[in-house]
Amino acid sequence: MQLTVPIVIAMFALAAGLIYLLINAQQDSAFRAARLDLLSSLTIAQSSFNRMYTASREVAVPELISEMHVHSRVANAAIIDTQGKAIASYEPHRVSGELHRFLRCMDSKILKQAADSGKTLIAFHSDHNHFVAIAPIIESIDTLQRTQRNLLVVEYRHSADWYHLESLPWLPLGILLILFASVGFFLWWALQRFVAKPAQQLAYAVTQFGAGESQLIPLPTRLPNEFGFLAQRLTLAVRERKNRDAQLRKLSAAVEQASESIMITDLDGNIEYVNPAFERTTGYSAAEVKGENPRILASGRTPDEEYEQLWQQVSNGKTWQGELYNRTKDGVEFREWATISPLRDETGKITHYLASKVNITQRVEAEAKVEYLAYYDALTELPNRISCIQHLGQRLQQHPTDSFAAVVLLDLDGLQRINDVRGFEFGDEILKTVANRLRGLQANENDTFIANLGGDLFALLLPAKAETHETVLADTQFLVKLILSEVGQSILIHGERVSVTASAGIVIYQQNAESADAIIRHAETAVHTAKDEGGNQTAVYDVSYSTELEKRYEIERELRLALSEGGLELYLQPKVTSAGGLLGAEVLIRWHHPKRGTISPVDFISVAEQTDLIVDLGKWIVHEALLQLKRLPDPLTLAINISPRQFRKFDFVYFIEYELEQSGADPTRLILEVTENLLVEDILDIVSKMEALQESGVQFSIDDFGTGYSSLSYLQRLPLQELKIDKSFVQAIGDHEQQAIIDSIVAIARNLKLRVVAEGVETQAQVDYLAQQDADIVLQGFKFDKPLAIDKFHHKYCQD
Repeated sequence: MQLTVPIVIAMFALAAGLIYLLINAQQDSAFRAARLDLLSSLTIAQSSFNRMYTASREVAVPELISEMHVHSRVANAAIIDTQGKAIASYEPHRVSGELHRFLRCMDSKILKQAADSGKTLIAFHSDHNHFVAIAPIIESIDTLQRTQRNLLVVEYRHSADWYHLESLPWLPLGILLILFASVGFFLWWALQRFVAKPAQQLAYAVTQFGAGESQLIPLPTRLPNEFGFLAQRLTLAVRERKNRDAQLRKLSAAVEQASESIMITDLDGNIEYVNPAFERTTGYSAAEVKGENPRILASGRTPDEEYEQLWQQVSNGKTWQGELYNRTKDGVEFREWATISPLRDETGKITHYLASKVNITQRVEAEAKVEYLAYYDALTELPNRISCIQHLGQRLQQHPTDSFAAVVLLDLDGLQRINDVRGFEFGDEILKTVANRLRGLQANENDTFIANLGGDLFALLLPAKAETHETVLADTQFLVKLILSEVGQSILIHGERVSVTASAGIVIYQQNAESADAIIRHAETAVHTAKDEGGNQTAVYDVSYSTELEKRYEIERELRLALSEGGLELYLQPKVTSAGGLLGAEVLIRWHHPKRGTISPVDFISVAEQTDLIVDLGKWIVHEALLQLKRLPDPLTLAINISPRQFRKFDFVYFIEYELEQSGADPTRLILEVTENLLVEDILDIVSKMEALQESGVQFSIDDFGTGYSSLSYLQRLPLQELKIDKSFVQAIGDHEQQAIIDSIVAIARNLKLRVVAEGVETQAQVDYLAQQDADIVLQGFKFDKPLAIDKFHHKYCQD
């Protein structure tokens, strides 16, 4: 090592110097290639943009900028004026703020220099690892033949420290490295072959021999030096001891390495030997138990009769097997499966007893735990759904003739909200408390089975009674009332008192009832009905519940198919002045089902609003509606209803702006209608989204105003343009109290400088009254026209 290492280090240091020079040259070449690539790309793009602007094809500019971003090194590209303001850009970068960050670093003097000179400027910024290129773009030529220029700015990524290994001259460099490696290897091999390796082998062999090992590594016995002589002598010594110890090693290896506890005792039961597995299992060392009787391990749970049978069998020369309850040194009880056999000498005389034992504690506990978890809820320690259904099935088989029994399901109201606020540990304490209260009920009601079907859903199986259906139902409803009252009592958790309510579903069944699964499913349907009624209610299962659920399921399934395969159509209802002049239209949706005919929005919108299906439906409506807005003549507006669920989506603003850009529709003629229910959650997020879209020109309207939960303070904060009076107020014109509400809404709108829209107008009297309250009011309803298919609307209203 003292000779080889310095020589090898020197040779590889020389090679490293050569590699450094080659890499440095490659870096310079990569820098020039990157600058040339950027310049050529700019030349092509500059020419394309000049043709677009001179040919008045500005609409294709954003698309070309988007194509520039396909280049892997183009980070930002935009067309700006000489003040640095973006004229055309890559929209995702504008939304994310990346473009703003880039333009903020531009020097106005350099921008003016590029615009005045008409020359392309390229500068490399090593601190940002990028090129910044500024290329003048001809926007137009005025009457004095002066060129009006904008600027194409491009951020092109390039790391000055980056190099490409594939550009290195690998052939000569590889030959040089091979030469150096060959010289170093030869030096290493010679020293290793005749000095280092023999010495290492002998040292390791001596260590093995001292440790008592009988099998040594191969030794260099044929070397013509002192190492060969020592190897020969060590080989002879090992062979001599190996013959002595071979038999003993074979016998002890199996016992020492066994995973079972091995114990050998004399005929009086005194311990003479234990293996390592015994020490690990019991915690006793071999020295501690040597000479002791195995009874030091007894926990006291093994019956005396078992020990008597054990000694009787082994004394007679037979093997005994059985289960023993023992105890570790620390007092922890464990269970073992023991096999105890007599050991005999050459003459057949019993000299010792051999005990082989396997610790089965974890296996037994695991089997018990699996059995428990299969049929019980771990948190509440109540029988689970599987156990409940099995028990109910047994009751159905044993159900008396002409008797009625009841199944009651309880679902806690608002537990998810408590979990969100206080955490799941807090909610778990509530579940355990409710479970304990139900157990108290079980003690008072004979033959009542209580289970937890999962989460906060509990089941009570009440015994059969030889009474009428009405009597059993009345008794069950009375019992449920007591249960709901008990559940509703306040609970003290972590020093805080909380109260929860529950919704209950009841099913009364007879001997000829459906399966246990069906009964539980019907009870769950009744529970959902009770929760839909506001919670803390009781519902008795009715066949109509399942019919309604089936209808909703079919509508949801088929509506998803309609979204992807067709069947939905937009209708437009005109919005007019009091004199009948057309101002715009509202988008309405119709579903033409291939079998059921036209399905009313009342039937499918409510189903869609219960899931995110309303979001997919809303996106389809917005996409199609903006295409129609593009067709409507200026200045007609188009109103689109937006569901609260869709509005709350994080990408709502980006989606609207993207669809506006793709459709080419005028955002100032788009009105998004939202309901007052939207305003009950996260008003700050709602305001920020409205303001972001309002910057693009989009207008907002509060639909069905006066029927929701908004406050006047919210109206002052929201960037609104109009209020829409609900048709229930309009159709009640003639009722002085309802007219007072309309007067109030109009007054609020006038003070807030908002436009007023009245929907559901059907009579001339309604028109006259509304026009009297506000001469500029916008009207909508059957008085003027019903919702029309798009082609009919254009034929009737847009011919001129």
